[in-house]
Amino acid sequence: MPGWSEPPLKLRIRRLIPIMLPIGLILALLGWSFLVRQPQINRVRISYSPLVALNDDINQLNIECSDQRAGELVIEAGEASRMILPSIEAAPEYLQDLRKTVNRYGWLATFKSYEPVSGPTDEETPITFVPAAGKMIPTRENRKPFPSLLELLTHFTASANRIDLTRLAIGVDEKTGPTVEMNFQIASHRTDEKTAQ
Repeated sequence: MPGWSEPPLKLRIRRLIPIMLPIGLILALLGWSFLVRQPQINRVRISYSPLVALNDDINQLNIECSDQRAGELVIEAGEASRMILPSIEAAPEYLQDLRKTVNRYGWLATFKSYEPVSGPTDEETPITFVPAAGKMIPTRENRKPFPSLLELLTHFTASANRIDLTRLAIGVDEKTGPTVEMNFQIASHRTDEKTAQ
C-alpha cells in the first residue's frame, strides 16, 4: 500500500511457510502414491490375476450348477458308465450272455463281434462302439415267435448295456419259420495305451 514499507524478505518467507508446507506435503504424498505405491499395487494385482480369474470361474460354476445338480450329474455319469462295456475284449463274453438271454425269450441265436473301425478322431475319445451281427430263429417250444420277438427287442432297448440296433431283417422260412438277422453296436471303453494311462 502507498506509504507502507515492504516487509523484509525473511518475514515474507516466514508468513508463506504455513501455506507452502501443507502444499509441499500434499505434492510429496501424491508423488509417492503415483511413483512408488501405485506400481507396487499393479505388480501385486498382476501376480494375483490368475487366482482372481479362477475365483471368478468357480463363482460362475456355482451359479450355473448347484451342489444338488452336481450330485445328480455324478449319479448320471455313474449310471452311463455302467451301460458301457469295460473293454473291447469283453464283447465276446457279453454276446454269450446275450445269447442266453435271447434263449430265455424262446429264440436260438448266434452272435459275432468285429473289430471297431477307427476314425480320424477316434483316438481322442475314451468310448468306442463294437460292431456285431446276429441271426436268430425261434425254438421248437416257441409257439408265438412274433410277440416274443417284440418283447426281446424291448429288452434290447432297456438293456443294462447300451445296444444300438443298426439293421433288422425279418424273413420267413418254410422249414424253420421266422428268421431274424440283425446288426448292432455295443458301447465300450477303449483299451489302448492312451486310455490305460
